[in-house]
Amino acid sequence: MPEKNKDLNCKANNYAAKISIIYAVVSAVWILVSDILTTTLFAKRGLFTIFSVIKGWLFVLITASLLYFLIRKKIYSLYLSENKLQNALEELQKTNDELSKTQEKLVVQYKKLAKNQEKIKELAFFDQLTNLPNRNHFMLVLEKAIKEAHFKGQQLALIYIDIDNFSKINNTLGHETGDVVLKEIAQRLKEAVGNNGFVARITGDEFGIIIYNFLDFNVLNYFIYKIFNSFSMSCEIMEYNFYITPSMGIAIYPSDGQDSITLLKNADKALKLAKEKGKNTFCFYNVEMDNILQQRLEFESDLRKAIEKDQFVLYYQPIVNLEKMQLCGAEALIRWIHPQKGMIPPMSFIPIAEQTGLISQIGQWVLTKAILDLKSIREVTNHNFYVSFNASLREFSSANFVDNVLYTIESLNADPSSLGIEITESVAMADPQNTIKSINNFKEKGIKVFLDDFGTGYSSLNYLKQLPIDVVKIDRSFIANMSTDIKEQRIAKSLIDLSHILDLKVVAEGIEDSQQAEILKSFDCDFGQGYLFGKPLPKDQFIELAKRF
Repeated sequence: MPEKNKDLNCKANNYAAKISIIYAVVSAVWILVSDILTTTLFAKRGLFTIFSVIKGWLFVLITASLLYFLIRKKIYSLYLSENKLQNALEELQKTNDELSKTQEKLVVQYKKLAKNQEKIKELAFFDQLTNLPNRNHFMLVLEKAIKEAHFKGQQLALIYIDIDNFSKINNTLGHETGDVVLKEIAQRLKEAVGNNGFVARITGDEFGIIIYNFLDFNVLNYFIYKIFNSFSMSCEIMEYNFYITPSMGIAIYPSDGQDSITLLKNADKALKLAKEKGKNTFCFYNVEMDNILQQRLEFESDLRKAIEKDQFVLYYQPIVNLEKMQLCGAEALIRWIHPQKGMIPPMSFIPIAEQTGLISQIGQWVLTKAILDLKSIREVTNHNFYVSFNASLREFSSANFVDNVLYTIESLNADPSSLGIEITESVAMADPQNTIKSINNFKEKGIKVFLDDFGTGYSSLNYLKQLPIDVVKIDRSFIANMSTDIKEQRIAKSLIDLSHILDLKVVAEGIEDSQQAEILKSFDCDFGQGYLFGKPLPKDQFIELAKRF
């Protein structure tokens, strides 16, 4: 029997014994006292009998009353205990019900919490647009893959992918179309890699791929070309159909880095080099890249200093009227005078200026300087003399390019008709509709527009006839061998005739001898430019040259 039950049994026995003892004591006292009183007070037998009966009934009454009070007290106590127990039981039941409801709420909250934790995990480790793992997830998987490759003595490849010219899709077709394209790219990459690797969206239009345990470079090359082939099919989105190309940088564990950060950094360096090679290609990382990129960073830094410290000089190459052999204009050509490296030609720094965005500041400097120099040059030339300056694709395609040019001309009180803007065919054809709009804005102000390097681009006659340009400049490649090459003469004449049909003036570039000039003159070419008439010269020397014309 449990201890608690023994204790209760003992208490019950004690109380029963207490009642029995009280009853026995009261009964004994009553009998003794009543018998003595009866014998003493009632000698007569009749009275004794009557008193004995009364005494018996009194005994019953007294003992009954005594038992009543004793038992009632205990029973009342028991009832109180029972009532308290019942109340406690009800409270317990109520508490139990509340606990059950609380438990149900907790279960619901737990499910919500579990779902939220899954959502948080998804947000933390997955890209919401493509459903691919994101950068955080990619880095964790890469670290784990490196540890496993180290333990097993295996190689792995990290392929860093950037989509070429993706910003054009967003800018021309809208971000919604761009998002659809990214989803399509993500799906193609997943299908190309399959179970042999891990695909993630690192950021924007950049993707990362881990190729596990490739046995040799033939296997890796297989996957690289498989990825490239996944881009070979055109993207059909809504009514648009276009091709997308990737640039890829590849770093190998353990030769190109033994931790995730180094490996990703080196793959990014290889990607940058692939971009510089013309895009739509891939590059493997090598140690030489560090030197190349270091030189590139130093060059960019020097270029920024050149803008700050005014290390640029503007040169002018004469443009001559071939019929009258008169100086009619000049092309402004920028030169960089580096304090240690000397003169740096435009082809060495203009591409980097375009990539870094510094071209806008450089272009603004060229325009301002040309306008200021023009006032001095016009003092020794005729009043129709003009200066043309070149506009890069990045400059010409910027939204505020036209406004900036017109504001600069107005603020410097320049004559718009004394200025010309030169753009190449590739610049003009990048966005034909915007090009036409911009050219018309310039022409309204009287600014001449030149189409540079004509014949070397890919513009169609349909677009060419729509461009409201004033002058075309035939590239020097059609002039160089003209004196001895009949085919080249025919091509040059065809270009000149075609331009005249379109009511355009023609400048032939790269004229180096009088024979070339005479041939072009016989073809009715309007203007000539080249070393025959003068090399590019700084302002003061150009003014001296102009005086001799």
